[in-house]
Amino acid sequence: MLKKLKNLWTRDLVTPIIHKTFTRVIIALTASLLWNEFINKGLVSMRMYAFLFFGVLFAVATWFSYLRLDDIKVPQFDKKLFDWKKTPKRSMGDMIDYVDEHPAPYDELEPDEQTLCLLISNGICCVLFVVLSFL
Repeated sequence: MLKKLKNLWTRDLVTPIIHKTFTRVIIALTASLLWNEFINKGLVSMRMYAFLFFGVLFAVATWFSYLRLDDIKVPQFDKKLFDWKKTPKRSMGDMIDYVDEHPAPYDELEPDEQTLCLLISNGICCVLFVVLSFL
């Protein structure tokens, strides 16, 4: 399996991984802080439990992405949870006007490369939220 991951890895995957990770962290962090604000009834901070919940949720999503790379048919919950709508195309200039290399967007990647991006971004989010739950 490690050889398959090394064969799929290219430098073009860095940008989609950063975008996916940042989006997921912001959404989960906002939900965690709202959970702490509105469900907290006592003196105990609910942030620890909310961060741990999202850490476990990202761990499950990482495991499903790993299974998908092994060609096992599992549902894609992470696409349904975090990809709500497509972003509209902008009519203004693009970054390509200023840079010679075109970064590959997530939608133009191969399905295995998309799954690898999800695996890495979910793993980063899992580690981040588990660490935050202990602070």
